[in-house]
Amino acid sequence: MRIVTDYLDHSAAVFPDKAAVVDQNRIVTFKALKEEALHIASYIIKHFGKWHAPVCFYLDKSACCISAMMGIAYSGNFYTPIDTKMPTARIEKILETLEKPLMITDRKHLGQVEQFIGDDDVFCLEDAMDEPYDEEKIQKITNQIIDTDVLYVLFTSGSTGNPKGVIIGHRSVIDYTDWVTNTFHFDENTILGNQAPFYFDNSILDIYSMLKTGATMYIIPQINFAFPIKCIR
Repeated sequence: MRIVTDYLDHSAAVFPDKAAVVDQNRIVTFKALKEEALHIASYIIKHFGKWHAPVCFYLDKSACCISAMMGIAYSGNFYTPIDTKMPTARIEKILETLEKPLMITDRKHLGQVEQFIGDDDVFCLEDAMDEPYDEEKIQKITNQIIDTDVLYVLFTSGSTGNPKGVIIGHRSVIDYTDWVTNTFHFDENTILGNQAPFYFDNSILDIYSMLKTGATMYIIPQINFAFPIKCIR
């Protein structure tokens, strides 16, 4: 694998109708996950023309976040998750560090996001899904991405005063994911329970192991953290 979107391309081809991500509201197959990501990528390319630029997403924790991550990656840019429960001061510091990035949100949170970033550099997920995607144009973009390009920037807790961005490239994630999946023998029969927030680096294990192997990732509702017996099927 050269870049992480190759994982999704492979799993969507081999396991198109298999559940990739399950949250409280829906089950998203690998085929649907890729299609959602392509809608987002195409929208970014068509309307903003960003390249190697930061793109944040401000969404409730759900399967939509994974679609956003992959869509941003397909567009040749890098992502930063912004948790909807983060304090305003922290969000403002992150956006300042990224120098006014493009922001993806949904209609539910649009008013909040416009307070942070204005209305020029933000778009709604629903609008991207309503437009057709141009897979040929996306392929031309991904052909230009190299494995040392930045995939994401996650921010530290800020215990020293300010959150600091940690920059991670495609190759680092691929090397780590290969090690994890080989060491723990993950495959398409594996079920992964995601508890870590998407802005926390431990979530990388769940997300990219799922994308690589065709495993299914369940996003565990926060209420079940205190009642793990509810997670038993």
